[in-house]
Parts: sequence; structure tokens; C-alpha cells
Amino acid sequence: MNVPLSSYSSNGSESAAAAGLVMLLMVIYFAVVFAIVGVLYMGMFTKAGRPAWAAFVPIYNSIKLMEIAGRPWYWFLLTLIPFAGIYFSIVALHDLSKSFGKDAGYTVGLVLLPVVFVPMLSYGSAPYLGPAAGRQFVAYPQGYAPPFQQGYAQPPFQQGYPQPPVQQPNGQQYR
Repeated sequence: MNVPLSSYSSNGSESAAAAGLVMLLMVIYFAVVFAIVGVLYMGMFTKAGRPAWAAFVPIYNSIKLMEIAGRPWYWFLLTLIPFAGIYFSIVALHDLSKSFGKDAGYTVGLVLLPVVFVPMLSYGSAPYLGPAAGRQFVAYPQGYAPPFQQGYAQPPFQQGYPQPPVQQPNGQQYR
């Protein structure tokens, strides 16, 4: 069976059109996702007293999130380091959850299910308490001391047992 090749195009215009359509769909998809993420973070920005538009500016919103969490701006750059960035991102998310009065369990939620926990943090009842990273070791509850200092809640630990006074037999004194 002979198939005439004259019906097929060899200039690649159909392939270029298909690639352009795929790229256009990807741009639209990522623009929609970025807009949704901006709306989700907008609540956190307004609670923290930052302008709401900052949630929609790429890179700037990540720097402002580090500021809300109490970390320096260059921590955004540290999150871009392969493998080490995972650690810095989790620490920043933990500080972010502590900034809104949440605990480590909420950090696990922010890491594993951000689609659920970010809106809860942004639009829930949790107030912004200030940057958490700046107040890590500022004050200690009564009865507890900073590391490597003696607390005032309990007496210092004594090593061993005290020795009884030594008495010489028959009142003799050694010189």
C-alpha cells in the first residue's frame, strides 16, 4: 500500500503551534496558581501589618514572609540551596507558625499540607504575636533558668555524700 507523502507537512509549523499552545497553557496555569497563593498569603500579610499587595510580588513576598517570621531577609537565599534549603524552609515555617501562636504540630501541617494550613493561618482567628525568631530566648518562666545557669527553683545538686567530722581516738591531736 502506497501512502502519498504529499499530505504531510515537513516545515514543522504544526509542531511549533502545538508547543506554543502547551507553553501558553502552562503560563496560564502557573499564573492562576500564583494568584491563589497570593490570596492565601494576603491574610498573613495584613495580620502582620504589611501591605496586602506584597503577597503578589514574587521574591519580595518570600523576603517579607521571612521578616514576619523574624528571620533576616537573606534566609530567602538560604532556602534556595539544594538540600540545606529544606532545613531552612522548615525552620522558617516553624517560626512563622510560632509568630501566630501555633506550635510544632502546626508546622508539620504547614510543611505537609500547606493548601489547608496556610488559609487557616491567614484567615483564622490566630493573631499575629510578632516575630518568633527574635524572641526565642528572651525570657524564661519562673523557676527555670537559661542554659548553663543555675535556676532559683531548686537547690544546686551536691556531688556525693558529706563526710562526717573526723575525731581522733582518746582526744589525741596529730600535728
